[in-house]
Amino acid sequence: MRRIVKGLVAGVIGASAVLGVSACDSLPDIDVSRLPDISLPARPSETAEPQPTETVTEAPVAQPTETVTEAPAPSETASASPSASPATGDDVDDGSLPWWLWLLAGAAALVLVILVWRVVAARRSWDRQLERARAEVSWFEDSLVPQVLAKPTAAEAAQTWQAARPRVLDADRQLHGLIETAPTDDRRGAAERGLAVVGELSQALDAEAATRPGDDAETLRSRRAAVDAARAHARDWAGARRT
Repeated sequence: MRRIVKGLVAGVIGASAVLGVSACDSLPDIDVSRLPDISLPARPSETAEPQPTETVTEAPVAQPTETVTEAPAPSETASASPSASPATGDDVDDGSLPWWLWLLAGAAALVLVILVWRVVAARRSWDRQLERARAEVSWFEDSLVPQVLAKPTAAEAAQTWQAARPRVLDADRQLHGLIETAPTDDRRGAAERGLAVVGELSQALDAEAATRPGDDAETLRSRRAAVDAARAHARDWAGARRT
């Protein structure tokens, strides 16, 4: 509205100026003092029309999603010690022992079982050899000695004894070996007593087989008593069993 009023006023003033200039050539000189006062009417005040109130509803501003990009860690130099490799599933501490400890325990148990088995097997083998030695001593006392004593002459007795001596010597060597390989002191003592029994009986039988026709009765009785004592000792040892 204000622009329209200004345009009209400017047009009126312009037109008046043009008309005035064109009339200056034909009009007589005008006494300015006699001209009436010309005053422009006051321009009505412009009242701004009320503008409608606009209600602006701000749309929610979406917050930009922040994307955090981790900067790559600087690589270690060659001189730095290598980092420890991540633990595998078997090494994770889940409250149980690692597999390699179970493996070591199993190997130790197996070695222990083998050692115990070898010790037990060695003792059983030694005991079987001792029992065979006892059987030989029992044969010596219960079979060979009566055969020697039953011979009518000293020559026949000596011949029978000499024929069986190699077997008695084998029993003697067996007992020597048992003494050297005894796994315990008790077993060694048993083998030593058996060896003493074999030696005692062999000496007594040697003396009996060496009897001569001219030997007196006291000598004969003494020799026979030695044989009987040696036989008793042999029976005790041969009949004994390890407890």
